Formats: sequence, structure tokens, C-alpha cells
Amino acid sequence: MKILSIKNTNINLSLTLLPLLVMIYFSGYIYEFIIIFFILLIHEISHLIIALINKVKVKEINIFHFGAMIKFEYNLGIDPIKEIIISLAGPMTNLILLILSYILIYIYPESQIIDFFIEINALLFTINILPILPLDGGRIIRGILYMQGGLKFSIKHINNISKISLTLLFFIGLFFTKDIFEVIVLVLLVVYLFKAARVEKEMAAYVLTQSITRKKILLKKNKIMKTHFLIALEGANLKSILNIILPHRYNIIFVINKNGDFLGRITEEKFFNGIIEYGSNGNIEMLLFNEKNTRKINTKDG
Repeated sequence: MKILSIKNTNINLSLTLLPLLVMIYFSGYIYEFIIIFFILLIHEISHLIIALINKVKVKEINIFHFGAMIKFEYNLGIDPIKEIIISLAGPMTNLILLILSYILIYIYPESQIIDFFIEINALLFTINILPILPLDGGRIIRGILYMQGGLKFSIKHINNISKISLTLLFFIGLFFTKDIFEVIVLVLLVVYLFKAARVEKEMAAYVLTQSITRKKILLKKNKIMKTHFLIALEGANLKSILNIILPHRYNIIFVINKNGDFLGRITEEKFFNGIIEYGSNGNIEMLLFNEKNTRKINTKDG
């Protein structure tokens, strides 16, 4: 439920929050809930602050019974370095709070609240640093892979890493569970993370399409943009090139032959038009041939 909007950022409140608060109050766990909610809120606020510092637009903030979740305008298409920095903010905040809690426990050694504060921050830091999407650790690994091989490359590999990590998490979690309730919670958590990782993978194609329009707007506005240069050998498959296209950069492809001689250049716009015309199974020579023919026609008309 939307409660207000601040500078085009929607702030939503989950309808399940209030009934849950009533249940928790009568169950006697209200203080524990407040501490968990407070820590999770600080965790998300740290993401928000670092995002704003890095000029990444925030689309909405969702407040629900597990704290808050921030959605960025271009969640997958942002600069991978920015994504790594923003993702690190949450776990690092929990680590700082954990260190401060250990200092306070020496001053107040019998405080149960501080003990609980330590447990929750340690748990959140450990969970969030795991290489599983959509957790912070998964986003950090995805950002690193993104810099190495592009968006599709990063999505493919982080998805496999997430599945392996989730399987290990499930079996290790079973070893530490004490009753059927904890087993059910563990199963629900693993199922949720599996589904979330699949959604992230399916969004890759959408992000690539969205990035074309966004880059045109930014280029017109700023008059300058960072470029990603690619070298493709004649006969290269368009799909293989698509896999290493960077959504946050303007991509230019230089085509060479087996001897290393320069054959031509394909702009990002021409490349995506070629994908539409020939499909991803076409090759770069088709685009190069069309580019040369277009230049000849323009020269004759001139």
C-alpha cells in the first residue's frame, strides 16, 4: 500500500505489518521484533545512502514485517562497480554494528538486549554475504562477473553459484534445525531464494532492451558517455557478442579478419537492429555487409 511519494520515490507499507505487530505484542516478543526491524531498516538505509551518493535513482521503498527493501530504477543495468559498492553497504553496516555491540557488551556484560543485538547482526552479516541472488553477496559476485564478461555472462554464472550455495545452505541448515517449525522456515527461505534467482536471470533480456533507450536519453543529456569496445572476428555469432554487451556503456564493435586486418565498425544501434532483422543466430558479417551497402547508397545519392 502506497503511503506517500518523495521526489518520485514511492514509499509502500505492507498490509500484513499491522496485524503481525498485534500478534507479536500479545506473544511477548515485541522487543525482539523491534530490534530486528530496526537493524534491517538500518541495513536498507545504508544501501539507500550509498546509492544516492553514487547518483543511482531509487524507484520505491517497501516497508514490511522483515524490515524494508529498496528497488532501484535500473537494478541490473547500473555500473557494476556501483552495484558492488551499494551491495557492500548493507553487510558492512551489520559488521560495524556488530563491532560496536561487542564494545558495549564489555560495559554492560549482563545485557540481554545487547546479546540479542549481537546475534542478529552476526546472522544478517553471514546470510547477506552469501553468494546467492538476490542477497547482497550474490549482487557483489554478479558485479565482479559482469566486469569480466558482461551481463548475460554474470547472470548465467551467478545463477549456477546461487543454486549450489542454496543446496549447501539447505543441508547445513537441516543439521542445525531444532524442530519442525525451523525446518519449515528453512524450506520457505530456500524456495523463495530459488524463485528470486530465477527472476533475476529472466530479467537480463529486458535490461538489455531497456538500456538502449536509456543510453540515448543520457547521451543527449550529458553529451558524453563511457564506451565499451569489442573486437569480433569475421563470422562471429551475434548471440556470442550479445552475451558480452554491457548495458551501462555504449558498445562499439570492431570487426577484423583472421590476419588481424580491420574490416569495419558496427555501432550499438546497428548491432541491435541486426539482431531484430537476422535473429541472434546471424553473424557479424551480415551487419558489416549491410553497413557497406548503406554507405554506397548514401554516397550515390549525395
